[in-house]
Amino acid sequence: MNEKLLKEKIKEDFKNLDEQKLDEFFDKFINDKSFSFIKYYNKTVLDKEKIDFKEFISSKNWAIRGMSGETVEYFNENYDILKKEILEEKDIKKFFETHCCRRRKEGSFCSKLFHTFLPHEFPPVDSRIRKHFGLNDKNFINDVILVEERYQQFIKENLEMIKKIRKILLKDKFSELRIKELSDIRILDMYYWFK
Repeated sequence: MNEKLLKEKIKEDFKNLDEQKLDEFFDKFINDKSFSFIKYYNKTVLDKEKIDFKEFISSKNWAIRGMSGETVEYFNENYDILKKEILEEKDIKKFFETHCCRRRKEGSFCSKLFHTFLPHEFPPVDSRIRKHFGLNDKNFINDVILVEERYQQFIKENLEMIKKIRKILLKDKFSELRIKELSDIRILDMYYWFK
């Protein structure tokens, strides 16, 4: 999918969503899902607690399958250095090539890690999001960058939709989501994650 088609796909996904449909959509999620991931997300992204990478990749959290113990250990042992690199350089492509291609390419892990530290700048992209948008670049990070650019563009051009979603999620029944603290990128991500 090219950039223009991705932009149009995002617009199309949100085009016919009024407040009632959005409320029902998120309400259904609340009733169908466990909040273990939401609690973990809030702990690491919003409360900025130090990450234990074994917990980070577990199936109840970010669900990164097949990551080697050696790679997990590398990230745990070098946590402060790697976090500083992410925050200062903000170069996901360089970070991915340097740190996330040891045994296998960990594109989803890399995007979720960048989102954890820079939630206003990077989306957490996984194969489900790529599939939804018809993305399949051999270099996963190219797709992450494309999604990030289109999300940012959508947010800039559709502030009223973002405000509408925020207004709905401010209801007490959605309080565990801590909507006031979430980035606009996370708002879009939640919609696609819940979908």
